[in-house]
Amino acid sequence: YFTTENRSFIVADTPGHEEYTRNMAVGASFAELAVILVDATQGVLVQTRRHTRICSLMGIEHFVFAINKMDLINYDANRFEKIEREIKMMAAEHDYKSIKILPVSATEGDNVTVKSTKMPWYKGESLLTYLENIQIHDDSIESGFTMPVQRVCRPDRTFRGFQGQIESGKIKVGDEITALPSNEKAEVKGIIDAGKEVTESSRGHAVTISLDREVDVSRGCVLVNNAKPKTGNLFTAKLLWMDDTHLVAGKNYLLKLGTKLIPAVVMNIKYKIDVNTGNEVHADAIYKNEIAACDIAVSDKIVFEKFKDNHALGSMILIDRITNMTSACGVATDTSVYDKN
Repeated sequence: YFTTENRSFIVADTPGHEEYTRNMAVGASFAELAVILVDATQGVLVQTRRHTRICSLMGIEHFVFAINKMDLINYDANRFEKIEREIKMMAAEHDYKSIKILPVSATEGDNVTVKSTKMPWYKGESLLTYLENIQIHDDSIESGFTMPVQRVCRPDRTFRGFQGQIESGKIKVGDEITALPSNEKAEVKGIIDAGKEVTESSRGHAVTISLDREVDVSRGCVLVNNAKPKTGNLFTAKLLWMDDTHLVAGKNYLLKLGTKLIPAVVMNIKYKIDVNTGNEVHADAIYKNEIAACDIAVSDKIVFEKFKDNHALGSMILIDRITNMTSACGVATDTSVYDKN
């Protein structure tokens, strides 16, 4: 944790070795921006490609590639430009909103917190200045209101409220909401935010919402307004396998998506992804630290969405039903196979 005059930061320093892939994925899953170190003496390595791919899978859309150890190559501009071209070619495989490539020397402090005088050919800002000023929020995305219900609050017979964190959009008293998967509609009668009654609230706030009539809502349901997530029991997801026991099609797990915990089965392994090259490879089993696309079926209807359209309703974990081990984390990539309402 550290704070400057312009912004507060939380840094997750994750190991780079392949056997710690799941540590990398966990750190990336909470991050809004990734700083990937590239050794100036070695350039883009297999490890660099793996880290970029995992960060992209976990939904990171802002990348900084810090070309480190510039002091060891005598601050050579030509060498930096060569690595810069390699990174841009690699990044073209992924969806991202911003990318920054800058030369640094961690041991000498060049371009870390202040501009370096040893690289006059670099016209950009220092790493810290860039991190302080980059805008990472885009309110145009996930504009519709969605709130997975975490708890039904019933202190007495006169009040029934639905509690949860608003994951996207905003809501105000008088708005009509739809409760999924039941598809019942009701009007928002009241909103309680931080113990106070308010007329409206928005993404990131934990609220209690009361409605003007009784609807069929329990933990795991989703309240929506101007949003159309899918309701069904079959979808395709990309999974990062984290269990020592390998994955085979047909095994049963518990799936946690949003606030819903439900029995699930991996119906089919479509292919695994070579983390280093991005190639799709046929596979009958998936082993620790491998990434695969799988068809997943759940025992009852749940509310979900493509991860790129709604992070909260598109991210999930699989839990081993016997050991209670988190076996995989993943994101929904294809919702075209779902059962329509």
